[in-house]
Amino acid sequence: MSLKLIQVGLGAHGRGVGSSFVIPSPDFEYAGLVDLDSGVLEGYAAAFHLSKQILYTDYKQAFRDLNADAVLISAISPVHYQIAKEALKQNLHVLIEKPFVLTMEEARELVQLAADSKLSLMISQNYRYLPTVVTLKETLRSCSLGNLLFVNAQFFHDHNGKGYQRKMDNYILMEMSVHHVDMMRFLLESDIANVWGKTWNNPGSGYKGDPHVHAVYGAENGVSVFYLSSLLAKGIPMPWEGVWRFQFEQGSVYLDDLGEGYGVYVVDDSQSKTHIPLLIPEKESIHGVLAEFAQSIREGREPSISGRDNLNTIEALLATSASSAEGKEIKIVKQ
Repeated sequence: MSLKLIQVGLGAHGRGVGSSFVIPSPDFEYAGLVDLDSGVLEGYAAAFHLSKQILYTDYKQAFRDLNADAVLISAISPVHYQIAKEALKQNLHVLIEKPFVLTMEEARELVQLAADSKLSLMISQNYRYLPTVVTLKETLRSCSLGNLLFVNAQFFHDHNGKGYQRKMDNYILMEMSVHHVDMMRFLLESDIANVWGKTWNNPGSGYKGDPHVHAVYGAENGVSVFYLSSLLAKGIPMPWEGVWRFQFEQGSVYLDDLGEGYGVYVVDDSQSKTHIPLLIPEKESIHGVLAEFAQSIREGREPSISGRDNLNTIEALLATSASSAEGKEIKIVKQ
């Protein structure tokens, strides 16, 4: 039996998530749709033959009125906290697009509220369900190249940020690096323990928050990750997952294009190169997120990418900003 879902936020991204992932999902059906723009609501409902009775411009009223199990928040990141808090107070399970929220205080409050109410609170870190990332993780587990010495990761893109992104603090960290730092934790199976970072801006960029970041992340397992990323990089853009090199004692594992297309490669100490076939997850990207969210609700457990799990991702990002401002390494203390 499908779970009943209210989706809040039907901007371009929200409409894409709804049409490509929610509507085809075997686990969810719409109980309601919420957006400030009634025209957008009506257009989306008409396109997918949805009842006008489920359309709301006020999320609080929708949460009160509708018979629902869960809420998907695909609104802009500065309003995630207030919407999620209201949903949890109304006893609704919550799935939030990244970034979770923008402060640690907000994050911890929502995690505690979900725990107290025994509700699922999940963050849509969908890169964990991409074939490239799934293949990379399995290759790292099985490559037999000795000890992992360090990791290098890069991402360059010239991104035309939305209006709210141009006004927000920590632009690249919260809107893009959130994916890559979460990938670090997922691939290394280790939280981030410390960071030494630098973020900066271009004169006249039009952004309040910095669009460039260079950081060294120290994982709890002792591995250092050297990360360079820009959202104002003219030239050839990289794939969204970025370009990665995992340096082992006896060779390297890459997520890159080493001549046979972007993907996962293993190069041993004799420089013999192997292009690893992609492992396709049963449910890719947000399909995987929605399936895990539904299963966590049905089983009464925390989802794999819970708000609690995502605390370290958010804290590592905010520590990068603090390190840049203070000019020193920031250690992340377990709460």
